[in-house]
Amino acid sequence: MAEKTGFSRRDLKSPDEFISTFGRTVTWCKANLRKVAAGAIAVVAVVALALGTQAYLRWKENKADRDLWPTLDRARQLLQAPDAADPSQLATVEQFLQGHARTHRNTRAAMYSLYYLGSIAFLRGDYDLSITQFREGIATGKEAGIMRYLLRQGIASSLEAKGDLPAAAAAYRDAGAVAEANMKAQSRMGEARILELSGKKAEAASLYRLILQESPETPLRDLVEIRLAQTE
Repeated sequence: MAEKTGFSRRDLKSPDEFISTFGRTVTWCKANLRKVAAGAIAVVAVVALALGTQAYLRWKENKADRDLWPTLDRARQLLQAPDAADPSQLATVEQFLQGHARTHRNTRAAMYSLYYLGSIAFLRGDYDLSITQFREGIATGKEAGIMRYLLRQGIASSLEAKGDLPAAAAAYRDAGAVAEANMKAQSRMGEARILELSGKKAEAASLYRLILQESPETPLRDLVEIRLAQTE
């Protein structure tokens, strides 16, 4: 005996709900063809604008990078030998970087420009300006990889040179928090040095031991062991 399905003959003859809805939609679209076309064009325009904006921003970033690299290379050479650097050449590089950072705000190029501007200010002993430039570099939101560390380490070094020891210790911790393993020891050393200068030798010794534990093969090992012996 066939099993009853629970559907009446009327149910089986009634139009499928999806088919009915689809049919009504098609009928409406035909009657409102201009509205449908306008809506479709608007959607395409929005998508095209978004894609076009992304492409333009990528082009802008890449162009800013290409324009900047020759000057960055020159800045690096001058900073590697600051005593032999020609002041007029350094001033020319600094002027270019300032203009580039203003022209290409919130780009990778601006971030690199601000990092080197901070380094030049540090070289000149203008530590407040150096801190400002490094912080503006972070504020671009473009720092990534090792630059996250270098900008923060620059702030810490500037605060230490300025003599603001509590702020310098905090800045070294901040740099260490984003540093890769091979760079973390540098930040630990900076913080430990500040603690020593502040008379907190026990805390400094703990940090030196932590460096040896975390990075037993660090090139700084000999220096760390000497500093540790002096704090115990």
